[in-house]
Amino acid sequence: MWTRRDIVQGGLLVLASGLGGACNCLAAAARMRKNYGCILQADEAGQYMNDTTDTRTFFTGNEPMIPRSGNKDFDQALARTLSRLSELFEILPGFAYYDDYDGLNAYATPKVRLSNADGTVLFGQGLLQRLMAGTESPEVAVAAVCAHEFAHILQFKTGLDRVVGAGQLTVKRMELQADFLAGYFAGVRKLERPGFPAAVFAMTQYSFGDNMINDPGHHGTAEERGQAISAGFEVAYRQKRKLPEAIQISTNYVQSL
Repeated sequence: MWTRRDIVQGGLLVLASGLGGACNCLAAAARMRKNYGCILQADEAGQYMNDTTDTRTFFTGNEPMIPRSGNKDFDQALARTLSRLSELFEILPGFAYYDDYDGLNAYATPKVRLSNADGTVLFGQGLLQRLMAGTESPEVAVAAVCAHEFAHILQFKTGLDRVVGAGQLTVKRMELQADFLAGYFAGVRKLERPGFPAAVFAMTQYSFGDNMINDPGHHGTAEERGQAISAGFEVAYRQKRKLPEAIQISTNYVQSL
């Protein structure tokens, strides 16, 4: 059984170990999805996670799942962030990188690779490189995306995905609630570490906004995403609300949109 202490000591809570080299991923076919947003349903996740008992995990049959970024110091720092996210949101998902050759992205899925986990978060290597090339606290930008995906795991675990997604033609409410909760995490971190650059969370999600308001995969405009982060931050940093209160406030917030 995993513990949060294991996450920190192990560097990352990973789904695979002892992996071989990467394949020529550009030759692989694009993965097919019927759902939208950064959520993978369990029946879709099979393209990313093999169900066999092998110690390796594959996406399309010839690509290894990637347990670490290649930067030991970054991995250890990220592990501490993931541990705090896990503790705050009261979840324990698996985490690994994957080759996002068919589109920079990160995903959350309720599908479980290892026992006693609350789903899985997959972080694209291309997305990681893009964020780490940023000039202002790039590691915090990575944390912002992780917080968003961990918030999706919280939605799965508590049934919030069904509550806020009911009757919706887009994933906007689910995505903005994940942003709100990511902002809540940023507010908590700001209380714990006054120098924490929480504004990077808002800037990161703002940069991922879109204007495709009628598209099923619409996550929210740049302004809506930034505002959701800021609203969650205020609930933690100014109001100092506990997680159950933040969840209810976030639900009311997105249902009012």
